[in-house]
Amino acid sequence: MLKQMCAILLISLLCFMHSATAIKCYQCKSLTDPNCAKDNIDGNSNIRQVDCDNVAKPNTMEQLQAVTKCNKVVTSDRAGVIVSRDCHFETVGQKDNVCTVTHSRQVESCYTCKGDLCNASGAARFMAVGFAALLAVFAMQMTL
Repeated sequence: MLKQMCAILLISLLCFMHSATAIKCYQCKSLTDPNCAKDNIDGNSNIRQVDCDNVAKPNTMEQLQAVTKCNKVVTSDRAGVIVSRDCHFETVGQKDNVCTVTHSRQVESCYTCKGDLCNASGAARFMAVGFAALLAVFAMQMTL
């Protein structure tokens, strides 16, 4: 029983581990690709996937951290709403789920996540936690 619980714990931890470098994110804007505005991106879609270590950093005077997150940002102005997905460039000391944009658009929502291609939807983090919880419950049932 103890061996099974340790195995399940190890599997759950592996599900949440990620590399601190070379994270891959979806990169698109709904202005040029209407599929970018969808709630969920299908793995078969032709939306660009980028290695964030190879993406040009924004021109800023602030100190940027290494990219370890992806984002999905919804902005708006008088012309309408734009959804964009990209690597998330954080400045030192920046709070979670804070996105800044380099233009005059209003940020309506910002979702950041850790893990390759996690910005396919706004719910990936909750699905991973839910899967780990279900796995733990299943393991406990198997030991009874």
